[in-house]
Amino acid sequence: MTTRSSANLPIAMVLLGTGSLLWIRAALRTPGALDMTPSVDGCLTVGIVGVLLALLHGITYPTALLSIAAPIALVQFLATGGSGVAFLPVLGIELTALGLFGLPLSRLPRRRPAVTAPARSLSAAHSAPS
Repeated sequence: MTTRSSANLPIAMVLLGTGSLLWIRAALRTPGALDMTPSVDGCLTVGIVGVLLALLHGITYPTALLSIAAPIALVQFLATGGSGVAFLPVLGIELTALGLFGLPLSRLPRRRPAVTAPARSLSAAHSAPS
């Protein structure tokens, strides 16, 4: 599990607010903007599950967003040909989900660093009979 950081909450709030505004705006402009087609479902799965798996493997929240979510969003943008009709709702839903992931990460207890003890030799503690 990833560690708590003071930057997680502001990042999560910005993502949550921006994402919500994007998909609400897209839904108001185009009635079918939030229809779940296979391509939209695939984009959401890759974007959300990829970041979730990174968080489960101990990558910090900001690093997971920059190293996984940003390149996936760029590929999604390039795949849609830059058309805002198909890209903005997917980006909005992804940002909302990533913001929701960040809210509990800002409240996790901090990890304590592992205590390293000096290594002891077994031969010095227990001498073998000769």
